[in-house]
Amino acid sequence: MFLLVLTVLVLLLMIGLMIGACIQGMQLHRPEQKVQNFFMRFRAEEDTKQELYDTAYRIVMDLGEALDEQDIIAQCDAVRNAHDRARVFRARATNQPIPEPTQTQEQGLKVVR
Repeated sequence: MFLLVLTVLVLLLMIGLMIGACIQGMQLHRPEQKVQNFFMRFRAEEDTKQELYDTAYRIVMDLGEALDEQDIIAQCDAVRNAHDRARVFRARATNQPIPEPTQTQEQGLKVVR
């Protein structure tokens, strides 16, 4: 019984080493490439989620710094910049095209005599 358990453990260890070699390997044959693609797909999804989280975190931290700004004009510019970055981030995260902002007529200064 002990020999059977030991054999199974050794086989599992060898299979694990073979999968590890396929994941780290270069110039692989077709079956090895399929194994590598299967396991790398999960790693790519985790990396993408982490990248999205990091980008969102930076946008929120920049927004917090913008709101702490004492100068009102600098604060408005920083908040507008954070909003633009958040809009682009949302579009990229949901795989949608980035919509162009509509140009509204801004109220200009009137000359009073």
